[in-house]
Amino acid sequence: MEQQTDGQPEIALNKPRNRFVAFLLSLVFPGLGQVYNGQPWKAGLFFSIVLLVAFVFGLTRWITSFYGLVSLLLAELALRIYVLIDAVKNAARQKEYIPKPYNTWYYHLLIAAGMVAILLVYDISAVTGIKTVIIPTTSNYPTFHLGDRLVADLRAYKNNGPQYGDLVIFTKQDGKMYTYRVVGLPADHLTLAGNIITVNNQPGKQTLLQETINDGMPVSEVEEELPNGHKHRLYKRLQPGTNSRADFDGIVVPAGCYYLLGDNRDNAADSRYEGFISRNRIKGRIIYSYWGSSTKRININFRDK
Repeated sequence: MEQQTDGQPEIALNKPRNRFVAFLLSLVFPGLGQVYNGQPWKAGLFFSIVLLVAFVFGLTRWITSFYGLVSLLLAELALRIYVLIDAVKNAARQKEYIPKPYNTWYYHLLIAAGMVAILLVYDISAVTGIKTVIIPTTSNYPTFHLGDRLVADLRAYKNNGPQYGDLVIFTKQDGKMYTYRVVGLPADHLTLAGNIITVNNQPGKQTLLQETINDGMPVSEVEEELPNGHKHRLYKRLQPGTNSRADFDGIVVPAGCYYLLGDNRDNAADSRYEGFISRNRIKGRIIYSYWGSSTKRININFRDK
């Protein structure tokens, strides 16, 4: 192909598109393969859809269920595969391609940097309204297990505050995120006797389920019922250690604060050590698991655990 410049013919440089290059660019940066193929409008469309899918799932609250999360992951995967296939197929068709002004390595690098910047600003937790956490300790056995991958609903308390029995995520004074169970609401009078909570003179009901071993220590597995009827399991050591805080009396929860306890009552650095947890430190509620040490730890609904 020839181009006329000041009366002199100029041979335009034909550079067919390479399918492998288009594949790699789209694999790393969805839409960049389309830029490489001379389709920037399609690149912008695909990249926008990738960001929009998570926003839609967050807006509709579908993602607050395990199958909603799976649907989001499948939708994102299907979209990424489609973008890859589109890039490779269109590259194969470009047998005679005259590079555009933006078809240079430095423009591609600049576009890739722009995509990275957008992804860094794009707060996926804020968009979807969920946060994933991994359980690193045994402080909430038997409810949570080591290595459980959990999902917390960051919008759970948008209209209402935490309730008895909720498993919440919150920030400690060290700035790290932790999770324990709500047992005391603002203005509650609390007593703990033998690791069983009494709220406003209403003793928590307890039912012995079994005796077992946890972290090499004999424990009782007990079902505790809170004043609102919420039931959950907990561990109590048969022989509490010298550092145990299994008993206290006369605690009043201040306004705007909550009292949290771990389900592994003798092995949890909860409100007995951290103190009252202010409302602004509670970030969300654990709602379900998506992975764990076995298939039995997948899709557990913790709203009623």
